[in-house]
Amino acid sequence: MTGREVALKVLRRALRSDAFISELLDREFRSSALPLEERRLATELAYGCLRRRGTLDAVIERCAGRGMREITHGLDDILRLGVYQLMYLDRVPPYAAVDETVELAKRFGPRGSEKFVNAVLRTAQRSQGETAPAAKEKSPACSLATSHSHPLWLVERWLARWGRAEAEALCAANNTIPPLTVRVNRIKTSREKLMTILAREGVRAVPHDGHPLALDIKELPSPLRDLSSFREGLFQVQDVSGMRVVDLMGAQPGERIADLCAGPGGKATAIAEAMGDEGEVLCVEVREKKAGMISENAKRLGLSCITVVVGDALRAQTLIGGHAMDRVLLDAPCSNTGVLRRRPEARWRVREADIGRLAERQVALLSAAAAVVRPGGILVYSTCSVEPDENEKVVERFLQEFPAFGIEDQISLYPHRSGCDGGYVARLVRNREDEPAERRAGEKKLRGGRYR
Repeated sequence: MTGREVALKVLRRALRSDAFISELLDREFRSSALPLEERRLATELAYGCLRRRGTLDAVIERCAGRGMREITHGLDDILRLGVYQLMYLDRVPPYAAVDETVELAKRFGPRGSEKFVNAVLRTAQRSQGETAPAAKEKSPACSLATSHSHPLWLVERWLARWGRAEAEALCAANNTIPPLTVRVNRIKTSREKLMTILAREGVRAVPHDGHPLALDIKELPSPLRDLSSFREGLFQVQDVSGMRVVDLMGAQPGERIADLCAGPGGKATAIAEAMGDEGEVLCVEVREKKAGMISENAKRLGLSCITVVVGDALRAQTLIGGHAMDRVLLDAPCSNTGVLRRRPEARWRVREADIGRLAERQVALLSAAAAVVRPGGILVYSTCSVEPDENEKVVERFLQEFPAFGIEDQISLYPHRSGCDGGYVARLVRNREDEPAERRAGEKKLRGGRYR
């Protein structure tokens, strides 16, 4: 297979499955012998076509003279691949972008569709990828949604909250390529030593200003997992936003800590490293595959204090065995609106109605998490969303229902302001004189979820 063929295969599955595009690409790379350059091309095309899907569709509709729904099924992603190369890939000559896409249509499109694809791409090439004029004449929200390739409903929310300048800055940031950031395993090495080791492996890494344990990988001669330093557990891939969540927890050696919704284990392993691998980190993860990834990462990083339990975090009290924990992390499932640059498929999967549904589950999960925090203990709530409905408002509702908890600190992160992924973190503390939270939580009915 070629990089373009892999990208097409991944695009056709990206919005029809729950997997992240990174997972879909990884599966294809593992099953094929693609050269590194072809892998890079496949990655650029798959991510790029999803990031720019809204803009690409506007261009295709103008050049084809029909809506995307009227285009024969199976041609949509082929056309997106071609137009993306014409608009955004300077290193691919226009004739090559057209010819290679026509070949894709011959092989993977409906019979005879190559003529239609060729005509659309030739028109797009001549017009230099201009979007439909009507889109620019409509509302500011429609203009932003088309030019920056975001769902209209999400742009409308951001415009209402921040105004045009701020909303456009966030949209623009979401279309940038995020850095490949890794966290130094402080138990095994230091940032300076790791940089030296990586340099010997042909990797150029530079310190990230946002965290003392963070390195940005600038040049990578081979897949990350092939590096000896990776296999030896000297680092873990993690964005600075995740590192800040762990910092706010303030984990100490010898403590008993629970990480609910823990897969694939980036934060859990960071907690264990912060504790010097002394104490207990109990991870609860409902998906067996991601639970397995936690164990794999812990083993590779040389961490022995991590225990993994497969189960729903709504049953945290039962799964943990009724023991009160010193600190609990709830990294709740969310809309992913803070990580759209890293997970471009999320912007087309989530719907506005999902925000309220997710908030209900987040409140239920937070209530279940409260049941396993000891008096005087810490409960940290985090999401990778920038929506107040999933962040501050969830915490406000929780504090109203659990007055024995108080908020000590909270952080909101935005890609265009913070130099890292977007998200939210709140550090909550339980009153030392509080009655057993387990008893009260057991008497409350969980909303947005059920025990199973």
